[in-house]
Amino acid sequence: MDKQGFIDFNTRLSPENSGKADSYARAIQVLDEVLPYQDVVDLHRQSLYQVSDTAVIEAILHLVNDEVKKMKLQQQNIFDDYGKPNQRSYPLKSFCSAALKSLKKYAQYMQDVNEADRIVAQEADPRSISTRLIDHFNLTKEGEDVVSESKRRKGQDYFRRMILTNYGGRCALTGMDIPQLLLASHIIPWAEKAHKQDRLNPCNGICLSALYDKAFDQGLITFSPDDYSVILSSALQEHKTAEYYDKHFGSIAGQKIQVPKDYAPKRDFLAYHRDHVFVGR
Repeated sequence: MDKQGFIDFNTRLSPENSGKADSYARAIQVLDEVLPYQDVVDLHRQSLYQVSDTAVIEAILHLVNDEVKKMKLQQQNIFDDYGKPNQRSYPLKSFCSAALKSLKKYAQYMQDVNEADRIVAQEADPRSISTRLIDHFNLTKEGEDVVSESKRRKGQDYFRRMILTNYGGRCALTGMDIPQLLLASHIIPWAEKAHKQDRLNPCNGICLSALYDKAFDQGLITFSPDDYSVILSSALQEHKTAEYYDKHFGSIAGQKIQVPKDYAPKRDFLAYHRDHVFVGR
């Protein structure tokens, strides 16, 4: 667990431009400054980002809530005694409590990730990896409820992590290595229930930058199952006279993607995408 991982975790779960991820990170910083002065929970001089035990985080949450009650009653508390005056709003407006609840979820998520990493390391067969990961993230049951959505998000989030790692953190087409602009593109779409056993198959994903991920998802481009080269849809050809066409699409026609050493895109999956997702020549 670390600060940037916590920020990234909350960024993925928060509405765009909400600022929640940064606010939670600042709240944790406030807590890191005052918690050394309490004697209820022994943190061994660690930052909260180093606390992976969810029971300890829960104990800290109870402590913080008690101290906030004292603040509101104008009683002695660690925030007024040891915190900075301009940071009082963080505990008073419940940012500290909310940040700790989120930190607990992040710790649980990282436990799931670490176990998933062990599964990937243990299995050589991509289909077996997918089967075990689906079981690990409890994705066997379909549903639209909040719990099912949370499980689905965790599974998809780990899939992205796995695919980006497999491609060395680079877009297979452009080599772009800006993490915020990289996505794990499913070859056979997640929604295709007939192939749900391959939802977390590392051979069912390609690391692409946002533009090409969207084009691939919408069937505007596909990759040849024979040599991994780019095939453009006839729908794109209609825009050949546009200024952006040559720069973003004409320049990649026929280009081969960078194929990873491990878990190359399965040719059968690419054939499925060409036949069922791709708009056509």
